[in-house]
Amino acid sequence: MFLTLSDDFSAQMAADLCGKVERLKPGYTITEAGQDARISFLNVRPAAHKTTVSAAKTYSLQYEYVFQPKIFGELQNAQAIVLPYDGLNPLPPMFCYLKPNYLKVQTSYFDHVAKGDL
Repeated sequence: MFLTLSDDFSAQMAADLCGKVERLKPGYTITEAGQDARISFLNVRPAAHKTTVSAAKTYSLQYEYVFQPKIFGELQNAQAIVLPYDGLNPLPPMFCYLKPNYLKVQTSYFDHVAKGDL
């Protein structure tokens, strides 16, 4: 269970313990080519008689942290990131919203936050 971490080393270690995941990231490329390029006197922009414009969209797999190290330093009061274990299998890392025992059990964490109790 990780509460707010203030130093970079601890945040980096916590992010490493939570692991990385492959995510598909898009990439965009736009190219323009022209023959007999010149500058227009009317709008001061480049112009050419024969131009070609092409656009390409590519996807690549990149490894990213499940939780970035900076997230561990930005956790609010009564929030944590946990690496749960159900007794048989480890579960994926997830946010955990904590509620102090002096608050009403019947009222949810999010209702307490909305009221300003947390």
